[in-house]
Amino acid sequence: MTETVQFRGTRSDISRLANLVGRILSGTEPDQHGIAKGFALTLGFAALSDIKDAYVMKSRGGTDEMGVTWPKLSQAYVAYHRRFGPGEKARLKQAAGLGRAHRTAPGNKPGLLTKAQLKRWRGIYSGLLRRFLLSEGEREAKSHAARIAWSIIKKEGAKTMLEVFGNRQVEILRDTGVLLNSLSPGQLTGSGENIGYLKPGGAGGSEQIMEAEGGHVIVGTNVAYASRHQRGGDGVPARPFLPDEQHPVPRVWWERWLAVANRALVVSVQIFFRRAA
Repeated sequence: MTETVQFRGTRSDISRLANLVGRILSGTEPDQHGIAKGFALTLGFAALSDIKDAYVMKSRGGTDEMGVTWPKLSQAYVAYHRRFGPGEKARLKQAAGLGRAHRTAPGNKPGLLTKAQLKRWRGIYSGLLRRFLLSEGEREAKSHAARIAWSIIKKEGAKTMLEVFGNRQVEILRDTGVLLNSLSPGQLTGSGENIGYLKPGGAGGSEQIMEAEGGHVIVGTNVAYASRHQRGGDGVPARPFLPDEQHPVPRVWWERWLAVANRALVVSVQIFFRRAA
């Protein structure tokens, strides 16, 4: 769509002012009319919108426009460490034919055994352990005895947390919502030379990075564990949510940002020409 900006002056004036606008927006000329910040904030908002949409896509097992698909969560993590929604644990236990009495495990840990099943497990385990210690090291003997004890009581009807909770459908990197919120667009306020930006409310919002100055805009997050998930490490697989050297900004993002930049440029030129007239 073509936009028209009206200005009274010579072609030389227009050319000079247009070049000046370009230098202001690139940060090489002082921004006396306050147009560069609004231009940069608008682009930053557009970038965060794409980053958030891509994050949600990957969290649900999809592939984003960078071509990135996140590794699935392990069954063990989902079963033992991922939070449960309101009433979720009770519903899953009920679906598996379990009740309130199924709540313990060896080592006085939370689990899905009844007291009778736990007593049975301990009896099998202790008998096997005494025998295995005659020919195996302590660590190996304990592991061997535990595997057989679990195998026996599972055949008798016992269920493990891995079986009951390990296959539940959860979204990746959306346990607390902190990281996603820190990467979600907030709110552009005002308009024209009075444009401003409010970071998203809620947990993680204050950790968002939105820096618009000096002819550029930087968006990102200061959440403490973000880097570990972006790059991987400490046993955590990489799940990139920001473009980087291996996953550059996709062409479709550049095209959307260019369209936003064109509209923001018109506003900037209108403000500048009005102030400069």
